[in-house]
Amino acid sequence: MKTALSISSILLSSAVLLSCGLGRNKDTVIKTKDGEITVNNIREAGEQMKTATEEAEKRRAERKAKGDTLAMNYKDLQQYLPAVPGYEKNGDPEGESMSMPGFGSFSKAEQGYKSGDKTIDVELLDYNQSALGFTTASAMFTMNIQMENDAEKSGSFDTGMKLVKGYEQVFKKDNNATVTYAIADRFLLTIKSQGSNDVELLKNIAKSMNLGELSSK
Repeated sequence: MKTALSISSILLSSAVLLSCGLGRNKDTVIKTKDGEITVNNIREAGEQMKTATEEAEKRRAERKAKGDTLAMNYKDLQQYLPAVPGYEKNGDPEGESMSMPGFGSFSKAEQGYKSGDKTIDVELLDYNQSALGFTTASAMFTMNIQMENDAEKSGSFDTGMKLVKGYEQVFKKDNNATVTYAIADRFLLTIKSQGSNDVELLKNIAKSMNLGELSSK
């Protein structure tokens, strides 16, 4: 049974509730077939997302005004890829940089790790002036959405770092986990594990990376 809910469907549900005026009620529950998503005051969450999007666009405009319109080269991004205690690198790091008229500039770096039957994959994306919608996805993390059912537990979490927002997913039955970090409305860090759903391990990997330096760019 498929239980994972897409971000887009969550946002659509929120929009529908807002249009119906249900966002005025505290602790609104969005019920799904396989579970329920609790959004504490959907109207307030929507306003927080709007504010976050506006702030992201402001930072984007500031970078553009300084001539910072290109994503970092993927080789430079690879320097931020971590070492993972207890795991060995599964091959060499990979990456690419791309610039397309009308879509902006972006690049990514990625590295796989393995320990027996367990694997971890780290991907770091720089979307700088990209117009591909990453800003909206990043702003979604401010909505404090929490969801849990028999197969999955997911939601926003406090990273304890300035300009760094987090979202975690723990897949109970599949024994997998994912954490995603939106960094300064420019970088997106995704860390996935298979064979283990220890989300705290993934968060510790993120903490070992120099995210503070990335958030200052």
